[in-house]
Amino acid sequence: MATAAEQFWRHSFHGVSVDLVADAAGVNKATVYRYFADKRDLALAVVKYNGALSLELIFESTFDEYVLPQDRLASIYSYAYGVHLATYKTDGDVFGCPIVGLALELGQEMPEIRAEAQAVFDQVEGYLTKIASDAIAARAVKGDPDALGRTLTQLLHGAFASARVASDPARLLDAGHASLALIGFPEKRLPEQEPPA
Repeated sequence: MATAAEQFWRHSFHGVSVDLVADAAGVNKATVYRYFADKRDLALAVVKYNGALSLELIFESTFDEYVLPQDRLASIYSYAYGVHLATYKTDGDVFGCPIVGLALELGQEMPEIRAEAQAVFDQVEGYLTKIASDAIAARAVKGDPDALGRTLTQLLHGAFASARVASDPARLLDAGHASLALIGFPEKRLPEQEPPA
């Protein structure tokens, strides 16, 4: 699963064959088909896998470690920036959100992928709405927490897309600073932009 997720993220669904996934995982193609009916079934499983992993590594861990809304938001963007900076340094490219990538590529022909991606994004929006609600409760900003949570979610999605199109991980830092300003903490700083090397 991890190998398929990595391959689809870096090369797209249509750019990867089951043979390539099997070779990269060090198994034969029959092993892949033992667990997945076809490549489409594998892609749906990858969206679920990426969703669970992202929620755990980025959002749940952030909420476990930090209490203040500005610290939580900064941690989310710092993590995303770090991942994208690492891929830029090793691959010379930025791959964006692995869930969005598959949902955009396959959403029309596979509505179940779109539905699974939306379920993950709804959970992400829940975390960001909690951050918005906490910022409003702290009187850092006024507004409707649901609307602010949606805006923060859209900024995060846009940051992934912008970073991918521009092949520039720093676009995540730009969106992170804008998001921090939206919740009333423009003075909160994210990591300094590293030169991509």
